[in-house]
Amino acid sequence: MKPLDFDRLRWKESETVRSLLKKQNTLLGDSLESLDRLIYLQKSINLLSLQEIYKVMVEKLPFILSIQYFSFFIFDKNRRRLSLASHNHPDLEEGYSLYQNDSPIMKEAMASGRYIFEQDFSVSRYFRGRKNPLFSCNFFVTIPLMIENEIIGVLNLNDNENGLYNVGDLDFALNVSEFVALSISNAMLFERAEKLSITDGLTGLDNHQQMQTVLKNEVIRCKRYNSTLTVIIMDIDHFKQVNDTYGHQKGDEILLEFSTIMKKFCRSNDLAARYGGEEFFLVLPETPIGGALHIAERIREEMASQKFQSKGKDFHVTVSCGIAEFDTARMQSAADLIKVSDLALYKAKNEGRNRTIQGNADDLIDA
Repeated sequence: MKPLDFDRLRWKESETVRSLLKKQNTLLGDSLESLDRLIYLQKSINLLSLQEIYKVMVEKLPFILSIQYFSFFIFDKNRRRLSLASHNHPDLEEGYSLYQNDSPIMKEAMASGRYIFEQDFSVSRYFRGRKNPLFSCNFFVTIPLMIENEIIGVLNLNDNENGLYNVGDLDFALNVSEFVALSISNAMLFERAEKLSITDGLTGLDNHQQMQTVLKNEVIRCKRYNSTLTVIIMDIDHFKQVNDTYGHQKGDEILLEFSTIMKKFCRSNDLAARYGGEEFFLVLPETPIGGALHIAERIREEMASQKFQSKGKDFHVTVSCGIAEFDTARMQSAADLIKVSDLALYKAKNEGRNRTIQGNADDLIDA
């Protein structure tokens, strides 16, 4: 993504956030006289972190809404899946999710864009006496959370000491659900902008700036604790020729395929980044040079085995790799580590490409 395009996106999302916050404040102003609990929620939930919002929901919603249990599901419209994000049910497992079609009540609420309210779970047409971990034996309310006519999730409420929920309670719950929806939407936009600021727009890998930040921190940790740290720099061979021959769209396809291969061989603590153009970078904490060599070779071999097509003809693309391990005695900074790996990559290119070369701190003296 070009800097100008990114700035425009950040501006657009900032405007959206400001608009949503303005709507929140308007709603709050209309409720000041009679809804003290709404004010209490507003002060607590107007955050820009989804996890913090989910935590506040657990702490505040049962008291604010005078209910015993609630569950909130985030909706993934691409996968048509509902994932449990926040709840206080003792019998629900963290990470629980289900397809939209597996919950008739939530599916209908989302399809209609309207809440569903029934006083007795046991005679509900949605369950007909069947047990459900989301509800007990009293009333239940299912509220679709929407922003600009788009469903972002579903809020389920059930049970209290009286076992009843009246119209006033429901109206208040609907107002609260608006606050929750707006706050969650704000957080989603904020986190999306944060992710865009460190992510390459095409491949979804970390970008150059984020890679530099992470690598500098890893070098500091490596020097402090005398731990191992290796890096791999990879370059797609003859990429300009590929673009000139098959077109830039095919070139983007190749970049995406290579980024997928990198992710496949990345562990949880590794960082995969697009270094720039057709160059990619792996940061491998707690990995000796032998382990890095193994990873580089697996990536290189898998890429070479991939078959691409253009105008009915197959072709292959290879990569060259340079690897280096941080030498605490002879390297001072992340820049030294990058330089050694880059010099190794240069050797791999000069020696025929489609190979991995191991760099050495001695190369810094010769460079």
